[in-house]
Amino acid sequence: MVSEKVAFGIVLASGVMIPGLAKYFLSSAGYPNLGSIVWFLGFGTMVAVVWYVWLRPLDITGPIGSE
Repeated sequence: MVSEKVAFGIVLASGVMIPGLAKYFLSSAGYPNLGSIVWFLGFGTMVAVVWYVWLRPLDITGPIGSE
């Protein structure tokens, strides 16, 4: 199985590269607005996956009080 660090790297790399390449090719083909929508949805999906899988479970709390 793939380690967590490798999976995180794959998700980040694919979440940036695939939507970026899709935007480039769609813009080059004469569809700049569609390219922007595809980039926004692809990058946004990557951000949501990273948040849901790796950031949401973290317990980020400070000290309860300094009584």
